[in-house]
Amino acid sequence: MLYSVLSALNVQTVLIGLLVVLVVYKLRQRWKYNVPPGPFCWPLIGSYEVIQAKFLHEIFVKYSKKYGPVFTVSVGPYHMVVLNDINSVTEALVKSKSDFADRPLVHSAHMLTEGSKDIIFAKYTPTWKLHRKISVKALRQYLAGNRLEEVLHASMNICLPLMAKENGAFNPENYIDLMVFNILNAVCFGESVELDDPEFMRFMKLSKKINEMTGNGFVEDMFPIMCKIWTTHKYRTIHNMNNELISIIKRKFEEHEETFNIDNVRDFTDSLILARKEAEQEEKAEILSQLSDTHLRQTVFNIFSAGIETSTVTLGFAVRYMAGLPEIQSKVQEEIDRVVGKDRLPTVKDRENLSYTEATLHEVMRLGTAVPLGIPHSTICDTRVGGYDVPKDTMVMINHWALHNDPNYWKDVKKFDPTRYLDENGKLGMKPESWLPFSAGRRGCLGESVAKPELHLIFATLMQKFKITLPEGTNPEIELCGSGAIAIPAPYKVIVKERNLL
Repeated sequence: MLYSVLSALNVQTVLIGLLVVLVVYKLRQRWKYNVPPGPFCWPLIGSYEVIQAKFLHEIFVKYSKKYGPVFTVSVGPYHMVVLNDINSVTEALVKSKSDFADRPLVHSAHMLTEGSKDIIFAKYTPTWKLHRKISVKALRQYLAGNRLEEVLHASMNICLPLMAKENGAFNPENYIDLMVFNILNAVCFGESVELDDPEFMRFMKLSKKINEMTGNGFVEDMFPIMCKIWTTHKYRTIHNMNNELISIIKRKFEEHEETFNIDNVRDFTDSLILARKEAEQEEKAEILSQLSDTHLRQTVFNIFSAGIETSTVTLGFAVRYMAGLPEIQSKVQEEIDRVVGKDRLPTVKDRENLSYTEATLHEVMRLGTAVPLGIPHSTICDTRVGGYDVPKDTMVMINHWALHNDPNYWKDVKKFDPTRYLDENGKLGMKPESWLPFSAGRRGCLGESVAKPELHLIFATLMQKFKITLPEGTNPEIELCGSGAIAIPAPYKVIVKERNLL
């Protein structure tokens, strides 16, 4: 009995001691630095309101109205600064880009990326810089010529006839998935599949399930010690599913290494292998020794998996918006008919003359922000933003949704209006200041050079071929689903009619 009481007292003493240490540390930080203001946060737990929020971007906008565009909030062990307007974001990512170029150690992300050996979540190190350099070079080599256009047309020629066979209302999700999967599959691995392909169906099922389960985060991220002593069923399940995805990429990458021919570069994976071989002639051996097959495999995984996720969400929003906005859809189709006609598919060269079409897609990316909070940054040194101090190793979040819905920069902010992006001659003008779907600075989206033309050509082709409407009685307003840092359009149905038959 006495032993039990003493043990309980010891545990209680340790917990109280830890709490006191944390409080003293936080107070010391407040005294030492002029950190941004923010809501009350419990030690170890952080902001209970943030933990309970359905969508983080919405609760962060609420806080920005009270504390200003730059505020501080804690979630578990993560003490983060959130930037909610373009001035603070530009100051951080462009003017002080090196200071904010690091990534925080998020244990779930570390697990999902084989130890942060990817491009997206890796720390800002010489190895990452070389890794990024090689990857950019490989993408540039691959995109030379009309390869992207060829694989996109091949994918659309598989998917469009399938959509045309649909009678009545249907959910277009599977067709959008197949379009994007086939394009990225061809870009990365030189392969195409059919709608009933087992690997395609399995990959998409696992990818969507992982995104769904990770929406509200992991207990292990709030209490990292759990990664070493005991992990939750959710964490282990996602780990196993992610390993299955990685095994698919690993097999394809190893096949490419075995069959690589420097005189026949087939796809992005070959271009990546070639870029590393060329770097071996230029770079220091000790750095290249850290750039393993795992690093390159994770880069392919980034382009393939992240490209599929963001593109399918964006196109899902695009189809849904056009179905509910027939006047906008008609204007897009009038432009495509005038520039392209109906006897061939849109090409990359047509893009410069399809300004209204591109502007419409830009508005889709504004109102249907695919990644509302982007990827967390971390400060590499003590720095400043918005007139406040940001200590070294502070997590920094960019609220892209807030930028895209800021009434200070967007007139009639909720209105879908493609003309925002056009000049007086109807041509695509300068990028609006508070439009940032691909982020910026040292950690800007690696796949932006693929995503922009890919999304434009898919969207233009869909608009060229089909008139898309909502079933009678459907509310034209878009409903969001998802949770946490993920916001996607709720499942919906559309009716498509081939335009050449109308």
